[in-house]
Amino acid sequence: MRVGFIVNSRVPSFDAIRRGMPPWGLALGWDDAGATMSYMRFRWLARFQPEGIHYELYRPWRFYEAVVFMKSMGAACMETIARLRKVGTAVLFEANVDYYTTWNGLVPMADMAPTPQQKADAEQITKMANAVIASSRHLTQICARMNPAAHWVADNILPEFLTLSRWNTGPDGRLPVWWSGMAAKSFELLAAEESLLHFQDRIHLHMVMDDFSQGKAKWRPEVSTRFETFLSKIPHTFHRFKSIPHLLKLYSTGGVIISPRFLEIPYNLGHSEWKITLGMACGLPALASPQPSYEDVAQRAHPDAIRICRNYFHWEEALEWACTRPQQPSEEAQEVVRRHYLSPLIAEQHRKAVQSAL
Repeated sequence: MRVGFIVNSRVPSFDAIRRGMPPWGLALGWDDAGATMSYMRFRWLARFQPEGIHYELYRPWRFYEAVVFMKSMGAACMETIARLRKVGTAVLFEANVDYYTTWNGLVPMADMAPTPQQKADAEQITKMANAVIASSRHLTQICARMNPAAHWVADNILPEFLTLSRWNTGPDGRLPVWWSGMAAKSFELLAAEESLLHFQDRIHLHMVMDDFSQGKAKWRPEVSTRFETFLSKIPHTFHRFKSIPHLLKLYSTGGVIISPRFLEIPYNLGHSEWKITLGMACGLPALASPQPSYEDVAQRAHPDAIRICRNYFHWEEALEWACTRPQQPSEEAQEVVRRHYLSPLIAEQHRKAVQSAL
């Protein structure tokens, strides 16, 4: 079985060459050098397929039993689907955020609420697909209202990322608190602002991201002012994101990983657990808002692996626990990743979802 992947709406075509695709994209598929999370998800899934199953970037001249549209929708994708249907190719849509639920309230940045066009595109391809793969249980339930052939397939972690190193938390005795993600999303730390500031004498905040100055330029002015005030009060270090191995090297120095989120915004509810499971693979316990995929992790894990923080008091209790626990890797955090999120297991689940659409 040969399965093609179109990632981030990069449909190879002659027109795409005019829009920046290298000419060899027609022959090899339109890649972005594996720089995004979606491409890493695709490559890691492809690596663990058995003999006779081949995952590759979509090439318009080749026949596929199935084509997966990963985080891909819009006019060019719909035109491609029409051509694929004519030759009997099964079509799957892979959803990773909630484009389906409207939100009319304020958002810290515009990209956190789907546009009417994004909502219409997502609904159209979800309904038309032979099957849908969603990266969280919550998002699967939403997709199933439009397409009963909806499958939950979590994000995956490579087995070699499971490392337990001796921690070096630094001479000042502060607990390293790690957050990583797009700089434009770092305002999410404000969801735990009060509690983090309460522990400012006991923690050091480490943020791993792309260019912060460019990221915060997308925020509303009052959000930017609030975040700058927050940073002025808490010891912190910015780390430039270079690669996943470099990120894991940073995590392996010890501490905890945190992921506060503003969950009144529906868009945030659909995210996968990947932000925390990468750190947990290195033995970092996780402190996180009750995003549905994080709650899925917590239901599968020992309490010493992850603490779900629903309010200020939960964040206070979790940070106190993190500061007083023995400063050594959490085998419980690593175990839940080993049992439920490793690439070979997720690759099998993904393959079964694809085969169900044939």
